[in-house]
Amino acid sequence: MTSSDVWQQIGLSCLYYFGLILIVRMAGKRLAGQTTTIDLIILISLGVVLQNLTLGEGKWNSAVFILTVFSLHVVQARLCQRFPAFRRLFREQPRPLIRQGRILPEALEDEGLTEDELLAALRRMGVDSPKQVRLAVLEETGHISAIRNDGMA
Repeated sequence: MTSSDVWQQIGLSCLYYFGLILIVRMAGKRLAGQTTTIDLIILISLGVVLQNLTLGEGKWNSAVFILTVFSLHVVQARLCQRFPAFRRLFREQPRPLIRQGRILPEALEDEGLTEDELLAALRRMGVDSPKQVRLAVLEETGHISAIRNDGMA
């Protein structure tokens, strides 16, 4: 493996990493936390296809690929931790879905969630009705958190 081959694999690995981030960003927070089985299968399949396009043959290419992608991820995570503007570029912002017991239909539509999915998430938290919720938020991780009207989480 020549140094030219190494640099080519590093470049392709960078394309893979940023391509994967783009796919996840385009899919939105729903894909991150409120996944269905088919959502997960599609994300994994897209990642595999992208990997096949960017990973050269051989053990050395695989090693360069792994090292590059892992290094990019560590750097990206540290930059997100340190710089809020960088964090906003790579991660979604939390989004209120319920305020003072009222579902925000526009927020659900923008985030690609249905009311049934929101109600199911509330039931998993032991909440029977949106009227019991002071604030429910779709977090940057894709999970829904809620604060009850009575102050109990």
